[in-house]
Amino acid sequence: MSAAGPVVDAAIIVSESRRKVLEEDKSPVPPPQMIRALVDTGASHTCVDPGVLAALGLTPTGKSDVVTPTTGVKAVPCDTYDVGFAILAGKPGESHLIFPTWKVSSMELFEAQGIHALIGRDILSRCILNYNGSQNAFTIAY
Repeated sequence: MSAAGPVVDAAIIVSESRRKVLEEDKSPVPPPQMIRALVDTGASHTCVDPGVLAALGLTPTGKSDVVTPTTGVKAVPCDTYDVGFAILAGKPGESHLIFPTWKVSSMELFEAQGIHALIGRDILSRCILNYNGSQNAFTIAY
């Protein structure tokens, strides 16, 4: 648990299909972007900072309407991207949770706090999240 809340190490990579195309074209595959991601049960889907997506040389695959506390009831259209997303294991020998292709929305986040993604309920629906506020601890099982 960090001062920002339940934060995990994660990696963003090009999607599986994009990687295959790059390899077939003998083009370089961008290296993984190692990031910190905030677990956010209030987010319906996972969002990634645009700087991380730009570093992978990705182009948008669509749009999604996003409502945040700052937008009130008005939805804001955000670009969506297909990426590979991994929550990295907390301890050596444990398995990472890997999604070879996952749709994320591009949204400026908390870069000043070192947060480059929000892990939303789309990913959390495939996990067990235990948040123990009195112990200042959390676990994610998958």
